[in-house]
Amino acid sequence: MNNETAGAKLSPPSFVAMTAIHKVNVERWQDYQETEDYTMIVATDGEGFIEIESSTYRFTRERCWIAAPRQNVRIRCTSHVLDYFYLTFRVVHMGTPSAEAFFCTGELTCTPFSRVVESIAEIYKHRDATEALQRFYNHVRFEELLCVLAKQNVPGKISLDPRRAVERSVAYVEEHYQEPLTVDQLAQEANVPRWRYTQLFKEMTGEIPLDYIHQLRINRAKQLLLITGDRINEIGQNVGFNSEYYFNRRFKQSVGLAPGKYRNIHRDDLRVVSLYMEDYLLALGIRPVIQWAHTYWGRQDYLGLHDVPTYDVLTDNVRLLSSGAPDVIMLRECTGWKADLYEQCAQIAHTCVIRQFGPEWRKTLRTLGDRLGRSERAEGLIEQYEQKVSAAKNTLGRSLKGQKVAFLRISADHILVEKNYTSQVLFQDLEMEPHLLVKKQFAKQAREGVSWEELSTLDADHIFFSFDKWHQGKQGAEQLQLTHPVWQSLPAVQNKRAYQVDFMTWMNHGVIANGKKVDDVLKVLA
Repeated sequence: MNNETAGAKLSPPSFVAMTAIHKVNVERWQDYQETEDYTMIVATDGEGFIEIESSTYRFTRERCWIAAPRQNVRIRCTSHVLDYFYLTFRVVHMGTPSAEAFFCTGELTCTPFSRVVESIAEIYKHRDATEALQRFYNHVRFEELLCVLAKQNVPGKISLDPRRAVERSVAYVEEHYQEPLTVDQLAQEANVPRWRYTQLFKEMTGEIPLDYIHQLRINRAKQLLLITGDRINEIGQNVGFNSEYYFNRRFKQSVGLAPGKYRNIHRDDLRVVSLYMEDYLLALGIRPVIQWAHTYWGRQDYLGLHDVPTYDVLTDNVRLLSSGAPDVIMLRECTGWKADLYEQCAQIAHTCVIRQFGPEWRKTLRTLGDRLGRSERAEGLIEQYEQKVSAAKNTLGRSLKGQKVAFLRISADHILVEKNYTSQVLFQDLEMEPHLLVKKQFAKQAREGVSWEELSTLDADHIFFSFDKWHQGKQGAEQLQLTHPVWQSLPAVQNKRAYQVDFMTWMNHGVIANGKKVDDVLKVLA
């Protein structure tokens, strides 16, 4: 007998070696990609979604997935928290590298789940073992776990029970409703008879599949009608209707109004959350349903939104935004570009990211005007502002000739020569002359405070200032800076030409805020 031939028959073409195991607790989202290893994820608590490349699954307890090497995996939490085991393993081929890959990827059946999770818990318990025998036992436990999964998920066998398969199909529909979908196609992919698929689908959603798909499309169309200026046929195509006539008919059947009429009637009632862009919204004729607030800075009182609920950006949970039942959430690029914030807001309402151009507020206003179908109004607001500035310059021109101006942001632990929020209005629009110290600070790239020695050189004719209350000192500590001898010796202070202005008005780029800045200047200098 040839021993080599016998050994080849007894040995598998490959074996599996576990490379890592982690017990994970996620509150928001988590991304993975293993370059050489397979990934196994076993859910033990919570609710959310798991995306493996282009496939999306509901993430709930007692479910298991395997991703191949180099596949992107994202786990998103929609409950308080997600708990799961994260294991990685490698397939080691005994023969040629072209040997078959691992037997199954994607979602796997794992019953009884108690046996699966007990096996994993035992492996996790001994994960740090250093003795060779205990590490071998852990390897055996992992091989036994794979055997349990293999028996239920061999190729060609239905990997999910019908109810689980339809639940997975519902999640797919919610992600891909704008694509061409048929009940036959969905039932076939779920590997469930068409009659049974429709029955289970209705039990889970309350509607038969096609009605559910149409309602998803109509709901999205309603959002687009209110927040974009797209044509009716473009919106219909974007949400999955290939015929404008059919889109109009289905929309009217569902809503009771044709799309164009719905847009005209409801656009002024659009419920928007756009934190720290409320100035722009209000100018465009939209009253936000929730307004930005800050633990130390307060809220934008100059907007008069006293009856609008606040959202404290330092302490409140993002989910509180749902209390305003918004139709759309508009995030500033500087805060909304982070995936975790975007993902959380997207679970509440349609969410988009607005590029904010900082001091170039006209671009921001035009961007929002375009998104909200108020481009003409945005242009009108800009024209009104330009007229206001022109009139102000005529009024101030003679009285300010040759005089120097500065703006200071005063906190308990430092004083800044403010540039970002004020220079556009003071030194560009109104063409006032900045003091030399102001020019020197503007030339610096880093934002830093000035020393009392530097401040002593500030012989500006006029000083505008506001108090920044975000500091570690006691309440009102920022106002004590005005008792310092250097401050008291400044020419503008001695000549009663130092003017306190509202912090939130002046630390804002909005068109309303900038108009009020012009008013403040005229009030004290005209």
